[in-house]
Amino acid sequence: MKRDVKMLYNKGNHLIESGRFEEAIACFDKAIEMDGRDSMVWNLKGFALYGLGRFEEAIACFDKAIEMDWGNAKAWYNKGVVLLEMKRFEEAIACFDKAIEIDERDAGVWNNKGVALYKLKRFEEAIACFDRALKINPRDVKVWRNKGNALVELGMLNEAVKCFNRAIEIDARIGGI
Repeated sequence: MKRDVKMLYNKGNHLIESGRFEEAIACFDKAIEMDGRDSMVWNLKGFALYGLGRFEEAIACFDKAIEMDWGNAKAWYNKGVVLLEMKRFEEAIACFDKAIEIDERDAGVWNNKGVALYKLKRFEEAIACFDRALKINPRDVKVWRNKGNALVELGMLNEAVKCFNRAIEIDARIGGI
């Protein structure tokens, strides 16, 4: 990555973290003008567009990032997140599967795949994904809650309560409650 492009990339990334998505997009557009072949710039531009609720444009950016680097797990993951938000669950699962194929150690991908499966009422499969996420990060409150919700749907209330209690315990330790 050229020095100027890298500076714009870093600036845009910080703007995203500050919730300043329009400014971030302007940085990424400048970086793309200088060198449009960096898949991570396209990925972050897509993420900024997602932050603004511009889902179709975000997907186009993720597709561009993937076209440039088929092994860009973050672009596959981010595209899946947008598709999940759009309630296009099967497509989201396909993106999460590709991200998992590239890097199976990302708990967030497993969790979001589980959420998509949950939305499709495929609760057993969702629980399997939540379990994979918890194997990677056993302190993720969201995943414990998601697993508990899926267990409720299956009528496994005692197991669900254990998951919710674990979430509460972790949340209390990190200052959430």
